[in-house]
Amino acid sequence: MNDSEFPPVNFKDEEVTVLSDNNGNSVNVIEYDGYYLSKKAIEKGRIPDPRSNIPNIIKMEIRPDDVFLVAYPKAGTHWTWEVTSMLMQDGKEQNLSKEVAMLPFVTPEKIDELPSPRLMNSHCYFKHLPQEILKKKNKIIFVNRNPKDVAVSFYHHCQHVADYKGTFSQFLDFFMSERVYHCAWYKYMLDWERVFKQHPELPVLYVNYEDLHKEPMREIDRIATFLDVRKSEEFYSKISKKCSFSELKQSYKKRNNMEFMFRKGAVGDWKNCFTVTDNERFDNYLKEKLPNPFVKFTFCI
Repeated sequence: MNDSEFPPVNFKDEEVTVLSDNNGNSVNVIEYDGYYLSKKAIEKGRIPDPRSNIPNIIKMEIRPDDVFLVAYPKAGTHWTWEVTSMLMQDGKEQNLSKEVAMLPFVTPEKIDELPSPRLMNSHCYFKHLPQEILKKKNKIIFVNRNPKDVAVSFYHHCQHVADYKGTFSQFLDFFMSERVYHCAWYKYMLDWERVFKQHPELPVLYVNYEDLHKEPMREIDRIATFLDVRKSEEFYSKISKKCSFSELKQSYKKRNNMEFMFRKGAVGDWKNCFTVTDNERFDNYLKEKLPNPFVKFTFCI
């Protein structure tokens, strides 16, 4: 996104929330209802102020054919968005990035300008998305990735977008805490689990990042079937190639100079970052916070 896409904001000290790890490494954020976004990005006009934008998103009107792609940061949202967009656009390559339809990084007014069918994406809690979803029963694609790889990828992401300065082990304390950039991983997972249990009428497809790596053709067909846009294997093969990690990294560089969004795209990279102690701490965290996950976690393939 360009630096001045939205009105820049000057914050008073009392409006800024400081999120810190156990070693004093901190990031400055702006909070709305338990959701935290980069102070710097809002100040520079890269994203709108969530305190005014999220309430507008909650009450915005949506279309019956809108599809929502939801995932915790670094769980595979970009990759899945590209695949799904090509399926919805009959194989047409994207000239824009998923940020053009990312809530709450854009306003309802910007979303209204997009032609149907629209694929909106978000890292928000359900309560911060358009509540008309419950009335219109829009299709939802939930992307899941094993949380150890998520933590590693999110560490590098926060270094870039939130000026986090600590080590990975220090970041892991941050990641496992109650207040994290965007939101705590386990709270996000529990929130969506609650939504899906309370609203079984919502059409939901679960996509696992690791399955998309291992069996891309099968997973592309699953997404296409869910969207009622099934095609030939040749068509899926074209999408698989166009949406490969190397292709997307270069494509994003041309589109908006955001190739940093694509670092490795690997499964099991956590083994290169976690110490034995880190792994033990994280396993205990999972047992305590999410003992019975509603999705599967694949830590290596």
